Amino acid sequence: MDNNKGSMSIEAAIAFPIFLFTMLFMICLSEIFAAKAAIYEGCIETAEYMAEYAYLMDSMSDGDMSKDYMAALPVAIVKFQEYVDEEALLEKYIVGGRNGISFLGSAFPDDKGYIDLKVNYFIHIDIPLFGSKSKLCSEHIRQRAYLGYKGTEKKEPVEKEDDPYVYVAKNGVVYHTTRACTYLLPDVHGTTLSSARTSGYTSCEYCGSEAGSLVFVTPDGERYHSDRYCSRLKRNVQRKRLSEVNLPPCSKCGGG
Repeated sequence: MDNNKGSMSIEAAIAFPIFLFTMLFMICLSEIFAAKAAIYEGCIETAEYMAEYAYLMDSMSDGDMSKDYMAALPVAIVKFQEYVDEEALLEKYIVGGRNGISFLGSAFPDDKGYIDLKVNYFIHIDIPLFGSKSKLCSEHIRQRAYLGYKGTEKKEPVEKEDDPYVYVAKNGVVYHTTRACTYLLPDVHGTTLSSARTSGYTSCEYCGSEAGSLVFVTPDGERYHSDRYCSRLKRNVQRKRLSEVNLPPCSKCGGG
């Protein structure tokens, strides 16, 4: 009887630290995903703003693309820092916080008339017993700039406090006040790389090359992804003025 009690004590002493480590790791992982989601949403909002800002740049441009880029880059950085949320998580997990997010390689717009937003940052995490780890992460948003029309029609102001932007999914029945609402996330589930390949999925051109044993797929998709927040894993979501939408608000993000 005493031997059984001793065995149970030893098992408990071993199991509890493992359980505690697993729980802390899962909490940390969920916070990292929240930080990545906040950065992604900030990128989407920034690309939308720069698409509108490109009209002003185009009307004032003297043809020197290098000057256009140098003028637009600070605007993009300022707007991104305004739009991005979860500042505490960014300071905790992103090297340099908001200021550690790089826009090098972006174009406002490129030679085809697109806002090509390329964002790079390092996620840093301290893992007990394993030390510090850093990983380079990227987001790539491509948004057509609002160019081409230069008539006398009055341009709608970028911001309207009484008529804010909302988000509507294709065939959606409600509107959302934030693109990060979980109800807007696609039906993504994790599976093994071998299972995804057996099911006919092929590698995502953006993140598939980094795929490990766990990948992410959607039921109607054709590619597997290594990153749950890959820019290719998103629903068809439109940004509209609230006055343009004849839908009720989302019960999660739009009811406040």
